[in-house]
Amino acid sequence: MSDASLTTADTLKLLYELASNDQFRQRYADKPAAAMVELGIPHETVINLNASCLAPCGLASKDSFKEAHAQYLNSDVARTQSMAIPQLRLSRGAPDT
Repeated sequence: MSDASLTTADTLKLLYELASNDQFRQRYADKPAAAMVELGIPHETVINLNASCLAPCGLASKDSFKEAHAQYLNSDVARTQSMAIPQLRLSRGAPDT
């Protein structure tokens, strides 16, 4: 079953490249999996994406990807996924006095 998903950082990187890099856009349209690996997205993640994500495709305009990048960057999802969660450290034994 294909259940992998991209991290927030990988999603933003992919949207940025699709919004700004004509050569990357062509490679992605022809071979999305190879283009994602080229960006540094782990091979294991790519091969476990839904098959429809890996099929050759037509692409929306660069402006559409710029808008998607900006919306995602400013979304609650992106902010909460990149949130640093504090860690509590407990020590064993009696407290220092």
